Amino acid sequence: MGKALFLAPIVFMTLFFALPLALTVVWSVFERTMFWMEPGFTLFAYENFFFSARLENFLSSMWHSSISVVVAFIFGFPVAVFVRRRIPQVAQHRVILLFILPFMVSEIIRIFALRPVLQRTGLVNNVLLELGVITEPITVILYTPLGVIIGEVLSFLPFIVFAGFLAMEAVPKYIFEICDDLGAPRHRVFIDVILPLAAPGIFAGAVFIFVNGLGVALLPNILGGPGAVNAGLIATQAIAALDFPLAMAVSAIMMTTLLGLLYIGHRLFDLTRILSPIN
Repeated sequence: MGKALFLAPIVFMTLFFALPLALTVVWSVFERTMFWMEPGFTLFAYENFFFSARLENFLSSMWHSSISVVVAFIFGFPVAVFVRRRIPQVAQHRVILLFILPFMVSEIIRIFALRPVLQRTGLVNNVLLELGVITEPITVILYTPLGVIIGEVLSFLPFIVFAGFLAMEAVPKYIFEICDDLGAPRHRVFIDVILPLAAPGIFAGAVFIFVNGLGVALLPNILGGPGAVNAGLIATQAIAALDFPLAMAVSAIMMTTLLGLLYIGHRLFDLTRILSPIN
């Protein structure tokens, strides 16, 4: 019975995760028909991606997602460090839970709620106008790449907080106490102690944000305006056009990108350390 319970999640993940991903690669080289696709071998879908404006849009969305990762790290990781170092241990998980609560709200609601905040007559512009910081509304924070980046950061910031906290939780508190006793400057503790020890968690959170920024089609649709495209939107548009091999090819490229990042991260930081105590 115990063995069956252990095998059940493995079978489930194989049938409903690993196998569909493998079939995505296979279907990406199928030949397109009028309403579906048929077995065959053709790289036309990949040619249609790499030798068109889709590649430029994909690279652009990768750049925007990279910026989102940096901004999310700047705002999110210090929160994880503060919770781990300054909040009493009995309350740390409750505080981290506050950052998970937004994920209990539908994604489309979370993203759409940013529009009245960021738009020309929205909350941000009204506050800045009232304070006299600006003399006319800022128009570049919505329906632009900046709007997409802001949406990615606000939507996925909890990933870096949670992953960073997991990494920091594996660091014994006496390490920080020793640093304090030795009188080490805070910036040196952060650079020489915290960052190296928390690197696996930081990288894991960064990958989550990067991949979601590439794949969530709602972000450019709602916040980016005309011309804003990411990989998820490219795949969605391909499905709407009944070009299923192209949609599969885009999915395969995203999957390859993710696996490549995870491989690099594991080689550099050993991602299994996230859940292992540090001696």
